[in-house]
Amino acid sequence: MRIPASCNRVFWVLATAWAVLMGTSCEGDGARVALPSKVGAAGELVVVATPGVWESVAGDTLQAILGQPYPVLPQYEPLMDVVHLEPELFDRFWKPHRNILILEIADRVDTQKPSFSFFRNKYSRGQIYMVAKARTADALAEVLLLRAGEMVSLLHAEEATRFADIVALSPNEVMAREVLEEWGVQGLWPKDARLAKQEDGFWWIDRQLTRLKGGDNHDIQQGFFIHSEPYVSQDQLSLEHVLNRRDEVTRAHVQGPTKGSYMATERRFFPAYEELEFDGHFALEVRGLWKMENDFMGGPFYSLTVVDEARGRLLTLEGYAYAPYFDKRPYIREVEGVVRRATLLDSPSRP
Repeated sequence: MRIPASCNRVFWVLATAWAVLMGTSCEGDGARVALPSKVGAAGELVVVATPGVWESVAGDTLQAILGQPYPVLPQYEPLMDVVHLEPELFDRFWKPHRNILILEIADRVDTQKPSFSFFRNKYSRGQIYMVAKARTADALAEVLLLRAGEMVSLLHAEEATRFADIVALSPNEVMAREVLEEWGVQGLWPKDARLAKQEDGFWWIDRQLTRLKGGDNHDIQQGFFIHSEPYVSQDQLSLEHVLNRRDEVTRAHVQGPTKGSYMATERRFFPAYEELEFDGHFALEVRGLWKMENDFMGGPFYSLTVVDEARGRLLTLEGYAYAPYFDKRPYIREVEGVVRRATLLDSPSRP
């Protein structure tokens, strides 16, 4: 099947995800009986469609949308992992899955106008359930393209939020209190995180993990930086300034394992950059790659630089992942979930 050329567009509008997420509803919302917990792997979407629909231009279009590369990773990883399921197999085992999309082509009253609906909590708590239907394959492909930005943004935002929700079940309360007192930031930090470096104007929070692969244990690192600078000019609200400031800070404070090594931004791959509103403040969101100068480490990072008017500063909250033997997408999504859960106090806690 030929995929429409417009599939090559990048659908990455995260700001819309939160509005969609808060505005969705379904018959599962407010149900009197308790729903089971969601199941399924993080970053996975179950697509329920007949073979005819899946092999049509509609199925090809969906696979092209979700097969786009996740933004700014060192190797190709798709936006979502797609599992195709035929309708007769969509039973009690699959219905509680965390992310579900129903694709339907039929000639009925309710399919004369193509539609794409978003729901929450239909068969399980925290579930995203979507239904796209139309009378023809071409019409279904068109509505998929039309609503692709909302779908991708919603799924990404929900996956990041789910990790933060897990952290919230057993947060690092000591770390949260220390960050709040020093930075005026109400944050949510993993229980196993520790303060690796605490210097004037710069904090480094570190999280060390071990995962099994190929019969061996491998180390994974997730780290978070907090730093700020006085806000004196709008010239600071540019990607170039944010990256230069980042390199200045990491060169001074983030040394690598070998002598003379330090963290720097990988400039050969252009970062993804967006201006947005965060917690009621103007913010700059950057996704990029980091490298260790004079060493061989590297990986993705996610950064938010927020204009904190009450304190006259630019506050940067950043996270990075280092997972050389594993896919990077789940770990940087977790980092983003933690960073985006932060909130700023309305007024300075001290002069």
